[in-house]
Amino acid sequence: MIFLKNFNFVKTVKSVFLSIGIFISLIGIALLFVSNFNIGNFLTIFFGLIIVLLVIFWSKLAKSLKTLGIAVLILVTVMTSSLIIYGKNDTATYNENAVIVLGAAVHGTTPSLTLKRRLDKTVEFYKNNTDAVIVVSGGKGAQEDISEAEAMKIYLTEHGVPEKNIIKEEKATSTFENFEYSKQILDEKLGENYTVSFITNEYHIFRAKLCAEAAGIENATHYHCNTNLSYLLSGVLRECLAVVKYFIFK
Repeated sequence: MIFLKNFNFVKTVKSVFLSIGIFISLIGIALLFVSNFNIGNFLTIFFGLIIVLLVIFWSKLAKSLKTLGIAVLILVTVMTSSLIIYGKNDTATYNENAVIVLGAAVHGTTPSLTLKRRLDKTVEFYKNNTDAVIVVSGGKGAQEDISEAEAMKIYLTEHGVPEKNIIKEEKATSTFENFEYSKQILDEKLGENYTVSFITNEYHIFRAKLCAEAAGIENATHYHCNTNLSYLLSGVLRECLAVVKYFIFK
């Protein structure tokens, strides 16, 4: 009873959210030092700071700003959760004629952890369909010594996928281009009637599906890889911005 008398619910909630905000910002700062430059890291810092500032200045904020702040937090939470839930629902059958593996960051010549997870899923796919044509798609970024496609091919061959099954697509610099250029390769190799699956992170599946359709690849199935927890918030926040941009400028 004494504990309940001394318990301040509002103060406790504020302390919890303050801790969450600081933790999220620190994750974003840490990612700046261990990953290639990307806007997701800054969005993570910014998202954490919004929470911190809301907590610190809550009593001084106008009602409209409080409402806006809460609305933004709810919107981001719903959107990020929806992207992750959608992406975890795989539709791949392992009977597809081809699989497109979407590129991600390469550190020098080494695939990033995110890209390795996509490639490990590709190895799984290959073991279930050894006849599939595998298109590894991704150009060379500013902080990369070789193209993402080249790094992907090396990784796959080192993990048991025959070189004859792999085709490199080294021009793409966006998700849409991943599918556009990969389709050109597959059209030339397989003709018109073929089926395709694609592999990427769970949070990326929704927009990737839209881009595949926009590039002319109808009924593409998908196979997700789970994102490492330390990179998940950064990745999904960046993806939220990319989804909004897609619908505005498509």
